[in-house]
Order: sequence, then structure tokens, then C-alpha cells
Amino acid sequence: MTGKEKELFKDAEKSFNSENYKKALINYSQILNINPENDKAKILVILTEMVMNKESGGDALYDYYTILIKANISNPEDVIYNLLESIDNKKVDLGNLPSSALEEHLLYSDGITYTDFKAFAIKQKGFKKAFEDIIFTTKIIITEKEELLDFLNNLVKYEFYGTALSYLEGALESFPNDKSLQFLAKKLNIGNNS
Repeated sequence: MTGKEKELFKDAEKSFNSENYKKALINYSQILNINPENDKAKILVILTEMVMNKESGGDALYDYYTILIKANISNPEDVIYNLLESIDNKKVDLGNLPSSALEEHLLYSDGITYTDFKAFAIKQKGFKKAFEDIIFTTKIIITEKEELLDFLNNLVKYEFYGTALSYLEGALESFPNDKSLQFLAKKLNIGNNS
């Protein structure tokens, strides 16, 4: 990768994290002009367009992709392409279905209460792994402000910044003067810029 490509990636990431998606998209496109075979830029163009078009799961897919990169997973682009294909075709990979009835409920129900999810996450896999397992298939139903704060803190802790920001923006619309949410917004901005 050339120095110019690295610079453009850095600028694009900054733009994306500050919600300047148009600028991020321009940077990714410039990378593809330099190197049309750059798989990372190709996938980031798709994810950025999803977020710009407010397509469901765009933020979550972006967060998941950055986690895969940080974890040095080989071919993270393939993982995302496969997820996109599964979402587009509404397919489920039967080889990856969980075995327990509770996990099946999580994968196929329209939603699960945060209390049930948290009990499952803590007991079975931990928050990060359990959230990754259901991120594209199941809605988490939050009924109390304390649950929302706990959920948001866990999203930030495990670097699901885009998803946390989406939830936080909605919460701040409902409770604009809430000090806990304002504090979390500041914390999220710090997490997003690191």
C-alpha cells in the first residue's frame, strides 16, 4: 500500500467517525482510483454508502469490520461480503447455527429484552461475542433508562462505536437534558477519536 493510500485511509476513517460520510466516501474512491484492486477500500465504500443511506445494519457492519481488522482476522473483507450476501439473500448458514434453544431464539426472534440478552451474554459468551452473534438478526428491546445506559456503556467498552452512536442519538432526542446521556456522548466522542 502506498503512502498516499495510507493517508487517504486515515483521512477517511476520521471523516467517517465524525459522520462526514460524503468525505469518507470520496477518500475511499480516491484509493480505488490509485489501486482498483484494494479490497479494504471496496468494502468500505459499500459500508459507507449503507450508512449514508441509513440502511439497517450499516453502522454495525462498519463496527464489526473494524473489530475484525484490529483482531488481525485474515480476509476480513470476505467475512463482511459473506454477511452482506446473507443479509441480501436472507440466507442463514446452517453450519453456523447455534445448538442451544436460547441461542436459536436469539437468532430467529424479532427481539429480546435487554435483561434476557444480558443474562445470556454474561452466562454464555460475554457481551461482545453474544452481541456479534445477534447484531444483524435480532433487535434488543430496552425498557428502562438504566438498561439503556448499561447497554450503551457496553457498546462503547467493546468498540461498537457506530451502533452506540445510533442508539445514543435516539436517546438524546427523547431525553435531551439527561446528564448521564450527555456524559456518555462525551465518552463516545473520546472513544470514536482514539
